[in-house]
Amino acid sequence: MSDDDPTAGTAHEWTERLAKQEPQGGSSAAALERCVADLVNAVDKGVADEVSPYALIPSEFNLLRVCANGPCAATQLAGVLPVDASRISRMVTRLVNMGLVRRQRLRSDRRVVLLHLTDKGQELTSRVNQRVQSHVSGLLNGVSDREMRVFESVTSKIVANYATLKQSR
Repeated sequence: MSDDDPTAGTAHEWTERLAKQEPQGGSSAAALERCVADLVNAVDKGVADEVSPYALIPSEFNLLRVCANGPCAATQLAGVLPVDASRISRMVTRLVNMGLVRRQRLRSDRRVVLLHLTDKGQELTSRVNQRVQSHVSGLLNGVSDREMRVFESVTSKIVANYATLKQSR
């Protein structure tokens, strides 16, 4: 294993090498950007590979997963999914046309549209979720509980810093 190759060795060795590196302004930022890009590619492309046989894209599958927990208001999805309201509207229409989701307007407030998975949508979401979970398990192969806790801790700090930066603008 070469010290020049940051991806060489086990996940534990790689994590330990990163922990030993002293932060150096730009190099920490570059490392963060590289790590996030690599992680997003590993997760997103893998999920895309798992959902594409069902004529879905990852954001559509995520919408189905949110709705699998029970009816959800279409307007609430914008806070849960990383897409804008117009994109969500198009996704909902497509999923309705596929027979996976149905819309229901509230009688008490006709502006509110609840989304429900159809039986077909429930079955498909369950089947695809098993495939996605298998992919994620494969990604976590060799990652210890300790490493996962460190990853979660660092990620939480970065996300909190982002929220603080966003509020200060």
